[in-house]
Amino acid sequence: MDKKGQVTIFIIIAILVVGGIVAYFSLSEGFGTSIPVEFEEVYDYYLSCLEETSLEGVGLLGEQGGYINTPTFEPGSSYMPFSSQLDFFGSGIPYWMYVSGNNLLKEQVPTKNGMEEELEKYVEDRSTDCDFTDFELAGFNIYLESEGGKVDADIDTYEVSLEVDSKITLYKGDSSVVINSHSISLDSKLGRFFDLALDVYNLEKSEVFLENYALDVMRLYAPVTGTEISCTPKIFVEENIKEDIIGGLETNIPTIKLSGDYYDLSSKERDYFVVDSDFDVDENLNILYSSDWPTRIEIYGDLVADPVGLQEGSGVLGFCYVPYHLVYDINFPVLMQFYDGNEIFQFPMSVVISRSQARQAFPTQFGSSIESQVCEYKENLVSVSTYDWNLNPVESRIQFKCLDSVCEIGETNEVGGEAVLEGEFPGCVNGFIVANAEGYAESKLQISTNIDRVANIVLNKKYELGLDLGNVEQALVRFVSKDYSATAMYPEVDSIELIEGDYNVSVQVYDDSSLKFPEVSDRKCVDVPESGISGFFGKETEKCFDISFPETEVTFAVVGGGKTSEYITEGQLIDSTEININVPLFNMPGNLDELQQNYLLSEDEVIYISYE
Repeated sequence: MDKKGQVTIFIIIAILVVGGIVAYFSLSEGFGTSIPVEFEEVYDYYLSCLEETSLEGVGLLGEQGGYINTPTFEPGSSYMPFSSQLDFFGSGIPYWMYVSGNNLLKEQVPTKNGMEEELEKYVEDRSTDCDFTDFELAGFNIYLESEGGKVDADIDTYEVSLEVDSKITLYKGDSSVVINSHSISLDSKLGRFFDLALDVYNLEKSEVFLENYALDVMRLYAPVTGTEISCTPKIFVEENIKEDIIGGLETNIPTIKLSGDYYDLSSKERDYFVVDSDFDVDENLNILYSSDWPTRIEIYGDLVADPVGLQEGSGVLGFCYVPYHLVYDINFPVLMQFYDGNEIFQFPMSVVISRSQARQAFPTQFGSSIESQVCEYKENLVSVSTYDWNLNPVESRIQFKCLDSVCEIGETNEVGGEAVLEGEFPGCVNGFIVANAEGYAESKLQISTNIDRVANIVLNKKYELGLDLGNVEQALVRFVSKDYSATAMYPEVDSIELIEGDYNVSVQVYDDSSLKFPEVSDRKCVDVPESGISGFFGKETEKCFDISFPETEVTFAVVGGGKTSEYITEGQLIDSTEININVPLFNMPGNLDELQQNYLLSEDEVIYISYE
């Protein structure tokens, strides 16, 4: 028994000796943390160099929406100004969701694994870039593995850790050490910020809360649908509307908050700007929009709304009103920023309003059309060329209208003296190719894309001429032709853009008025079909309703006007700088009947046009 015990003791001692030898050589190869004292400063510097490189990579991931190497850049177009990146103070940040130049809603959302791989590659490529000059002057010899080493990165909620397998050999005198692996741990909220960013992004995808706020801005800052008590036309200036919408977005978007504890509301009314969600934000969040960023606003509808109540036979109303209805497409970027005192994570995405409605298309990796279903089936190749009347090439935006659908096709580009587009069109009988170019009037060509393969479109150049109506207080001037029209409220606008064409020209002159319409209260009765089977057989019953309008003051009244027809040649437009219009004037009306009479006179009188 004693001999067996002695053998066991010897075996244990042997194991310990072998283990000690293995441990010694392991430490000398860098698997432990025992670094000779004389090399500690050099090695600490190397670790700090790797740490600084890692921090640079983490910073780039945060500043560029989860990317170090951004995805392939995709440019926008003149009609859809978004590219695949938002230019933020000269730095391109990839959109997580954007509208491409060909009108597709696309995603490019990073993954945490992808971020880790990019960080690993970033550190690997720079692990041999550390500068040891000062140490070499002090007698150290440092050798780094020439091709760097393998890096394994892990992005956790509040920490980023890296394991770097990169051989470094240090010599000084007779001493040396070889270290093969290095551990780095960074205090970082990159993982936390990214998780919150995904939550916010998915909330926007499902709830379109940014679009809903944008619609409220549109309704508050721009004319949409309404009626005004007035006896003068209401003119909407397109540029003013766009400026008001952009100003409203710039004021209101940054005030949006998500439910959480990173802000204090100044009043209970500010609850309107708080978005409810099934998660709380516990980090600082900015939601940004700038008027300097690409913004697309298109307005559909009549920008000149005529009054109702002055036309012949409508005097019984006893008042005038102006109905109007405008519809909008609005696209703009929003930048989300999560931040604290040291770090930031930011990503942009597009907000899409189509025909005054929040986007319906759900984004996919491959892109979804935000146009109608007709536009999704572009299967017919058509060659489109655009010219002016002298057959000079004119680069133009090309759209295709089929029934109520308008499809974006692309742009003609000048090649070999011609402006040409080889574009894919949806199949449509008697659709219209629509061409637009700056400085030219819109032109369209009827075509059946399932038969025709070539389209040549001529655009008319617009010429700006001054207007002179003499001594009038205010006048509405209209030039209306079959394919083009122009309107000016004189003298606020004292010029007008025209193309060659046959115009119906009309002028209505207005002056200050103190007319007051008394309160109107009346009861109207009409016959309507009865409900049920009796109504089916034509039986009717009388329905009555009350109408009431408060007392109304007319601040402007019709005091002149007339009409004429005029063919204006391109030569006249080129040779002239001003159009003079001689307009008949009437007496100031004293009551509604006289106001209506003046209105009817402005429809019958003749105006005279001359050129300077």
